[in-house]
Amino acid sequence: MMSRLAISLTAVLLLGPAAPLARAAAAPAADISEVKEIDFTGLTEAQKKMALRVLNANPCNCGCSMSIAVCRRDMKNSCRRSLIFARTVVDAIREGRDEAAVAKTLQAKTATFVEAKMPDDAGVVYAIDVSNAPVRGLKTAPVLIVEFSDFQCPYCAELQKTLDQVLKAFPKDVQLVYKQYPLNIHTFARQAAAATLAAHGQGRFWDMHDKLYQNFSAINDENIRRWAKEIGLNMNDYDKALQSGRFEPVIQKDMADGAAAKVLGTPTVFVNGRRIHDRSFEGFKQAIQEELANRRSASSGAAPPVATRSPAAN
Repeated sequence: MMSRLAISLTAVLLLGPAAPLARAAAAPAADISEVKEIDFTGLTEAQKKMALRVLNANPCNCGCSMSIAVCRRDMKNSCRRSLIFARTVVDAIREGRDEAAVAKTLQAKTATFVEAKMPDDAGVVYAIDVSNAPVRGLKTAPVLIVEFSDFQCPYCAELQKTLDQVLKAFPKDVQLVYKQYPLNIHTFARQAAAATLAAHGQGRFWDMHDKLYQNFSAINDENIRRWAKEIGLNMNDYDKALQSGRFEPVIQKDMADGAAAKVLGTPTVFVNGRRIHDRSFEGFKQAIQEELANRRSASSGAAPPVATRSPAAN
């Protein structure tokens, strides 16, 4: 049986001399369950061990001086880089690559990764088109929350509880609009987006939305279709809608709207056109109360809307 040191050195050699050994002082992760927010479903035991070897042997370049696996395990708020790198490894393994190819794929990803900086747009109000987009809440609500999101994004999934809390706390004041923003790093995000749009056509967008986020780590083509059945969609209409390809322009339009509003990742959220950085309940509460106070203090009615509301809730 190989020692941990031998395993680590083997993985490093696979990466080549340019890849530095992780400088983690902590013990390496001993089991894949320690690598948080990563879905290893469908991998064989041998593939899981391969993933753990590569993740333990290679550093997260966020500055934590730990391996990718240890960053996922030990950091209180595990960084986005280690999340992306770990998913890169798992995706490469799912594609059937051997350990050398997986390591090279990771090396290429880490070498070219650039973390986007949030735009400095305090006070900027973006006019975001939300016509025909799914909306939750009263159509007459004065505060419009627009969410650009990805169904395989763990941060987006985590945000849903907060958004539900916001809608319950402000039932007459807030409506929520969902805009599709599937990221290329997520294998099935675009398929999930199209599935929700097919459900939207049958009046069941939010049922499909909730089902996907409740199971975000298990999203794949087979499960998406199974969940569509479970929420009661007409599957003949569902299949025809997806096969037509008519949702791709809708997804592209949402992503173009996001680009115009300087959306750089998911989730990105706007309150009456203003980007919100504090996505805690208290952060939303403060932003909403400020919007309501501005509305009350306006000398003559409400300011012109920053977005066109959807004609009907779905």
